[in-house]
Amino acid sequence: MIKLVATDLDGTLVHDRKMHKKDRAALMEVLSKGIPVVPVTTRMRYSSSEMLGDVPIYRSPLVCMNGAHVIGPGWDDEIHKEWFKKTHDIDTARAISSYTDEKGYEMTTIFGEKKFWKTRDGQRPGPHPSDSITHLVERNQDALEFGEPISFMMHDDRNGKEGLKDIENFAKVNFKNKVTVHRHHRMGDWVALTIYPPRTNKLNGLKIVCKKMNISLDDVLAIGDDLVDKEMIEASGIGVAMGDSPDEVRSVADDLAPSCTEQGSSWALNKHVI
Repeated sequence: MIKLVATDLDGTLVHDRKMHKKDRAALMEVLSKGIPVVPVTTRMRYSSSEMLGDVPIYRSPLVCMNGAHVIGPGWDDEIHKEWFKKTHDIDTARAISSYTDEKGYEMTTIFGEKKFWKTRDGQRPGPHPSDSITHLVERNQDALEFGEPISFMMHDDRNGKEGLKDIENFAKVNFKNKVTVHRHHRMGDWVALTIYPPRTNKLNGLKIVCKKMNISLDDVLAIGDDLVDKEMIEASGIGVAMGDSPDEVRSVADDLAPSCTEQGSSWALNKHVI
């Protein structure tokens, strides 16, 4: 019997920051049954809340930043209860930031409630007008004045695939036991890279939630579409991979759903919960 639903957001429950009405309706029906739906996402708390809008999913906990940050129910509010947070040690963070500055890479440095972008031509350091959490810095390492970050993120559209490969290799070779490196895909294409503290993954974040809520992983339905979802899909009672997931993810899933653009979340929730 499913007692908790753990779902990825981008590429699973939402597409281009929007949730289809069928997926929303299925989600609301699951919530109406008293079954918690826990987002397990690479996103920060702020952007997760912004994306999900008025869906009362915030009554359940949130596993964000790939499991490095876990927040209790009521996480849509700026005043919330942290259940778990893991950050980079400052020496590792400085080395990674310095290397990206030397190579001219654009990197996002992410904290619990703030993120920092490197300025582009014509931009000035300071708060970014897009939202209340984004700040611009002249160098990636300037962001570390705020403290120890939770993660670093680089995108291929700003740095190219070779840039992603370079920083991936740099992190793995020089900080083998001090970082976790994740690749992120969109429609099968490698589009971003994140660097987290060691042993960071969505499954470990989900385990924290299950322990707090006294729910066995055997009673969890986990839905996802990318390599970062593989471990929680494989370990949960029922693991569902979206139809356009990489082969490595599909191979460990108990069931395959249509893609996000075909409302695969609705399909999975209707079949296994509703």
